[in-house]
Amino acid sequence: MSGTVPRIASLDHLAPGDSFDLGTLSLPREEVLAFATRFDPQPFHLDDAAAAESIFRTLVASGLHTLSAVFGRLITSGLIADVSLGGNQMDVKWPAPLRPDEEVAVRVEVLDLRPSASRASLGIARLRYVATRTADGVIVLDATGTHFLKR
Repeated sequence: MSGTVPRIASLDHLAPGDSFDLGTLSLPREEVLAFATRFDPQPFHLDDAAAAESIFRTLVASGLHTLSAVFGRLITSGLIADVSLGGNQMDVKWPAPLRPDEEVAVRVEVLDLRPSASRASLGIARLRYVATRTADGVIVLDATGTHFLKR
């Protein structure tokens, strides 16, 4: 699947291999600075001069900010909003930095699904979220999360 994002009513409405385009987003400079100040106060997220001396050579968004924005997009897309019951695991990679105001395309794909062994009303989904810079096609976030979803 791709295009319009459905609002699923059950884990059973998903299938391994499903893929959903969740649109684009960017992190404005003021949000990058505010997030970093509060949650990830490393110099290359907060100060242009310090960032110029870092491995990034420029101010970059916190990877945690990027992850939060992409996860927020998943929830606000409506795809799993009605069935999400939380999760318990995430594997996250940041293969490239995201600079303030750079646009990324967000996609989520269903890797696998299984019913809960202990609760028939619950299923477990492994979802992969990928954020790709639209300007050059470089992936800035590649994360796989385990989600508990209603059935």
